[in-house]
Amino acid sequence: MQLFRSRKINRLAFVVFVAASLFTLWRAVLPDDGGVGFIPWDKAKHFIAFYVLTALAVAALPNSRFWRIGAVLLAFGIGIEVVQALVGRDAAFGDVVADAWCETVIGSKNALNF
Repeated sequence: MQLFRSRKINRLAFVVFVAASLFTLWRAVLPDDGGVGFIPWDKAKHFIAFYVLTALAVAALPNSRFWRIGAVLLAFGIGIEVVQALVGRDAAFGDVVADAWCETVIGSKNALNF
């Protein structure tokens, strides 16, 4: 039994995924913009950000099991809420629900091979 097995990684998609993850974290710790911008609803911002992150992770790691990708991104979303609480921003359970919901949507599409 091999302890480590080589995995196929789409390097370009992985670099874009890491960059998008860092951008998401950076935007999460900035002071709140008060709902100003193209998307004023915070839950929609979380949904869109994690939808893109999940899609990029699936593209970057095509041989990984989806539940592992979802678990890591859910932990990332929870971590963002913890960091937001530490820097004085509002941490909300609803944001984590929005993060998980988009992973469910992509997981459903992935399971149906769309």
